[in-house]
Amino acid sequence: MPKKRNAAQRIGAIGEDRFRLSCQENFIIPNKVEHDFGFDFLCQADLSADFGETGPVSGVFVGFSVRATDRDDGRIRLNRADAECLLAAQFPTGLALVKLDGPKTASVYFRMMDASFIVELSQFLTSAKKSRHFTPKDMRPMAEIRDAFRKVSAVGYLEQVRADAARKIAEPITGPVQIRIHRDSGRQATLITSLDLYAWFEQGTPAEQEALYLATFGEPERRDRRMRQLALNGKAMGGLVHLPQPYVLAGFVMDHPTGVCVHSPSGSAHLPVLRTANERHFGYIHPAGFALTVSSRVEQDGQYVHMMRALADPDSDALLGNHPALLAFLTACHPESVFSFDDRDGPPLDARYFVNLGDLAQCAAAFRDAQRLDGWDAAPVMVKDMASPESRNSLVFLASAADPQTQPIPRGLLLTTPDVEEEDCDAVPGAVNVPVVCNLADSSLVVWFSGHGSVLFHNGDPCGFTVPAFGVDTIEVRARVPSRSLFPQVHLGPRTLLWDAGRWAQGDAGTGRWADDLRLRFQLD
Repeated sequence: MPKKRNAAQRIGAIGEDRFRLSCQENFIIPNKVEHDFGFDFLCQADLSADFGETGPVSGVFVGFSVRATDRDDGRIRLNRADAECLLAAQFPTGLALVKLDGPKTASVYFRMMDASFIVELSQFLTSAKKSRHFTPKDMRPMAEIRDAFRKVSAVGYLEQVRADAARKIAEPITGPVQIRIHRDSGRQATLITSLDLYAWFEQGTPAEQEALYLATFGEPERRDRRMRQLALNGKAMGGLVHLPQPYVLAGFVMDHPTGVCVHSPSGSAHLPVLRTANERHFGYIHPAGFALTVSSRVEQDGQYVHMMRALADPDSDALLGNHPALLAFLTACHPESVFSFDDRDGPPLDARYFVNLGDLAQCAAAFRDAQRLDGWDAAPVMVKDMASPESRNSLVFLASAADPQTQPIPRGLLLTTPDVEEEDCDAVPGAVNVPVVCNLADSSLVVWFSGHGSVLFHNGDPCGFTVPAFGVDTIEVRARVPSRSLFPQVHLGPRTLLWDAGRWAQGDAGTGRWADDLRLRFQLD
């Protein structure tokens, strides 16, 4: 059977010949690539002024991918691999379209890989499409190719058009941006400067939005570190992929000094803050890691609203005791309080609209009250403790322990099975010491309550106590005691007491390995 030649092979071969001839007619030297992996020709410009003159040849090679078609509309197709090849080349490139009207007549068009073409192909690659089509109306006539060669032969052309394309890709997402290539001996980098630095980071998922929120409004000293951990916006970064690495991203973060005042029936308090914002929120941050924020308009239940939130940085190790102005501000926050802002006209904002503010205010008030306890000075309570439900529970318990009108430790307790009654026990006078473990974010406070009363025995074994009143003997700061509970607790051997919402409840011990000295102690008279 003889060899056969199909129409596609015929069109391709004639198309390349027509491109070659058109190049010669326009003083472009076409060099056919022997091993073709995306580029059919490497072309140089003949710089002679006319046909009969001897002149120099440009030292710049321009790669051309040639596509031929006999369709009436002149349409050609590039797939994703074709686009990636054009974008990845480290030399100037172009696409040629040869429209055949039979084997003897053809029209040749071209398009250089300029900034707009890079944008088109980059957007195609970020889409779900498998191919991209072009027609002669998308291209330039071959008569203009010498002018195009002069532009692409300029020093730095390739990096310049890629930087321009990257800017055009990024600016719809990030706003105004400047991109510069920096190079010195042995080193190079792409410098990116943006007016809205936050816009360069992914915000598609709730986790990404929360990470950006925390970087913006958390403790200012942690901002740079957090921003380095954020995922960069894939679409904005898409145009940078072929520019020199590493990328250096810089921008402007506005921290404007101002103040916020809380007004409540019991008094007012003023807090110096910094005003800052990202695309989704604006807010007021205190350097210790507290913030009040207001979102841009969002739709909720068919209405547009602004979501308001109070934030305590969950990583801030600033000691609460070192920030009396913040404590005074938070303890003045009540549901009926309102906020006014030094840099903002308009009606005050109601405190009750700020999510989480009630918990933070309760925690700050508990911290204030707990300071009356003996030995409190060593307690390392931090801003991040206000963000922890376990720490808040501990502080509320400690505030209760500091109140002389309350009795947080039970006056009487039986540790054995329910069928044993107090009248079945023998009472022996003695002292009772009860260690309550109150977990904070990074440590545990062990509060020892002591009282004198009676130790109860059943069949010769201690099984409980009755004590008229307890007092705080001392507070120890220890390494954090492991616990599965979020509440202050007393370890009783086989059982644990948990202090939940002002009441003690017994449960099975689930505390892991506790130190032997963190147990109920009896000392008989």
